[in-house]
Amino acid sequence: KSWKDFLVGWQEEGISYEEMSSRCANMGHTISPRAISRLLALPLEITKEPYTPRASTIPPVIYHEVKQYIIDLYDENDEVQMSEILLGVERNFGLRVSEYPIDRIRKEAGLCALNTRYGHSVREANRLPRVNFCKLKQEEKATFRHHVFTDESMVQLDPNSRIVWVHSTARHRRIKSTFKHPQKVMIWGGISWKGVTPLTIFNGTCRVDGPEYCKVLRDGYVDWEMKTYRGKAKLVQDNARAYIRHIHCQMERVIDEEGGPVKD
Repeated sequence: KSWKDFLVGWQEEGISYEEMSSRCANMGHTISPRAISRLLALPLEITKEPYTPRASTIPPVIYHEVKQYIIDLYDENDEVQMSEILLGVERNFGLRVSEYPIDRIRKEAGLCALNTRYGHSVREANRLPRVNFCKLKQEEKATFRHHVFTDESMVQLDPNSRIVWVHSTARHRRIKSTFKHPQKVMIWGGISWKGVTPLTIFNGTCRVDGPEYCKVLRDGYVDWEMKTYRGKAKLVQDNARAYIRHIHCQMERVIDEEGGPVKD
């Protein structure tokens, strides 16, 4: 027997903790009376909750119902968590399953994990006006046959993808050579019911201010619009601030000089 086997018997005999400490020292083990009291206060047996593993399969009679339920969850919310799915299956079908059949159902349904990409969100203050505008145009049955929508975009000549798909044994392939300052160009153009405008290409370092934007309209839009719409098209540009400020300055100057409304 070890010194621990005697502690309970000594406690039942009414021996003090100090005497127990002395006896343990005679047996070659040093322990304080306070440590003995803490050791004797521990439960003799540690009970654990019985292990109940979750089932790894779904009964065939309800498999299609569970599968459709999971697909509907992802159709409603493509960011639903695995824990929510497991709780939903247990709540609706009384079935406790592991993550394995859920993963199998996702593969059967063609669901795959992709990195989230975010787009521009309309500000709260602009949402209702835009909805009302769309409803108004639907009621008017507007077709925008005499509108020209223009915009510009920056194009980079070298790829800058943040994800590569390689084998785990070929991780060196994730290192790609690239230029520190890749070449860029800005492209301006427009679309309409009767076709597209000529494209205007800027150098990537070009600053599109008011005069530059007016030059673009003069060189890439006015002649095309006269040939296509005979001067009756409505230009819908992307509300570029530089362009708007330039037009406002022109209007103020004409009003100050001529004292009347701006006609040209």
